[in-house]
Amino acid sequence: MIDIVKVLREQHPDLGPYVLALRERSGLVAPDDPDALAPEVRDWAATEAPSTAFSRRDVTYAPFPGWPEETRTLGVVAFGSAADLARFATRWT
Repeated sequence: MIDIVKVLREQHPDLGPYVLALRERSGLVAPDDPDALAPEVRDWAATEAPSTAFSRRDVTYAPFPGWPEETRTLGVVAFGSAADLARFATRWT
């Protein structure tokens, strides 16, 4: 996941330095809306890590060295501060 985060930051610098890439079918994403965090996660973040922002982003990378590049759409959680990222990661990952 570290390599994906690095590529994600390079391809989407507007996300800032504090980013988590979610796995496909993450339980943090609303089951009925892939463009939103699950209500429990969203409500928690609103009070405990208020700079939390969820989005879906296309990222192009080679999954393994020597393999062809592919584009995938990832769920991304970006934060305005390292403290919010740490609180979120401690609670939800």
